[in-house]
Amino acid sequence: MKKNQEIEVKLQIKNEIEVEKISAWLKSISNGKLQNIEMKAVYYDTEDGFFNKHRIAYRVRRENNSIVATYKSGNVNKNGIFERVEINKVAKSVEPDITVFADEASIWEIVKTVESVDLKPIVVTDFVRECAVIEWQNSQVEIALDQGTVLGKNNKSPICELELELKDGNENDLLDLKTKLMQRFAIENSVISKYKKGLILAGLS
Repeated sequence: MKKNQEIEVKLQIKNEIEVEKISAWLKSISNGKLQNIEMKAVYYDTEDGFFNKHRIAYRVRRENNSIVATYKSGNVNKNGIFERVEINKVAKSVEPDITVFADEASIWEIVKTVESVDLKPIVVTDFVRECAVIEWQNSQVEIALDQGTVLGKNNKSPICELELELKDGNENDLLDLKTKLMQRFAIENSVISKYKKGLILAGLS
């Protein structure tokens, strides 16, 4: 895997009963290393939608007691895998400050043009994540169960999904785990990110 590369798949959970089953299963395979993280993120953009036009997601997210600023860009490939550049920086506040990326030359050339432009919140996500990293075949995969809401303008939608992120190894193992979980639980493949859902709710996509 390349530096700053995110490789993951998303699975939509069909009902509450499956959430309970998946949560119990995740606890059983986590070897006592299950994490619970409260995540509240604000995605920002300029008035004229600079980030959206450049297919960039810029968010600041509170993760329990930490605040992390994130730059993301990329696409979903033919296998339904999200392949994205993801750069995370520790932030002091949930208020937007893109200068935290100034030491990342490749992306700073893009985002510095809006350094002095007012950024406004366009999407808010608020969810709880249960997650654990497991060994699967020859790879390490983080399994995250996310439950909460996404808000775009005044429209709200539930978040109820599994994310499988490849931490080390190869995409075939990731796809194999996805297949096994789809056979075991009432879940379905999803190619829409939380941010994309929020853009749709806000009428910006």
